[in-house]
Amino acid sequence: MRKEAHHPPENVSYRPWNRRDIPELARLARELYAYIESIDPVWRTSPGAEEHLRVHLTDLFTTRHAMSYIACDREEIVGFITGSITQRPPVILPHRDGLVDNAYVTPRWRKQGIGTLLCRMMLAWFAEQGVEEVRIHYQVSNQDACRFWERFGFRPWTIQGHLRLPGKNEPET
Repeated sequence: MRKEAHHPPENVSYRPWNRRDIPELARLARELYAYIESIDPVWRTSPGAEEHLRVHLTDLFTTRHAMSYIACDREEIVGFITGSITQRPPVILPHRDGLVDNAYVTPRWRKQGIGTLLCRMMLAWFAEQGVEEVRIHYQVSNQDACRFWERFGFRPWTIQGHLRLPGKNEPET
C-alpha cells in the first residue's frame, strides 16, 4: 500500500542560498553528520567539523558550479540541499555530472514534503545547467535516506566497502 504524499507546509518558503546562510548551513550539516554518526559507527567526524564545513560551503558558494536551496519558516532555516557539478575522468561519459553534497531537514519538519521539494528544485537546477546524470552518497544504514532517494529514481550503483585497520588507540576485534 502506497503512502499518501505529503504537501509542504504553506508557511515554509524556499530560496537559493546567500553568503549569510553559510554559518547556519554548516551548523545544520554538522547536525546531519551527528545524526549519521548515531546510526552508523563507520561515520566519524573530526573535531572542528563545523569550521571545515564552513570553509567547504564558502568554497562552493564562490563557484558558479554549485547551488544550495534553503527552506525557511520565517527566518529559521529548517532544511537545505546543496549540489555541485563535477568533472568526471575523460574516459567516462558524460564528462560531467551533478553531485548532491548534502540534504537535510531538521527533525521537527521531516515527513512534510520539504525534502521532496528541495530535491526537485536541485534536480531542476542540474537540468538547467545541462547535467544529464546526478549522484548522491548516502549510508545504507540510513533506511529513511535509502527510501527517500530511491523515490526519485536513484539506485545503488557502486559499493564502497569500509575496513578500519587497528590503530594505536583502537583495540583489534
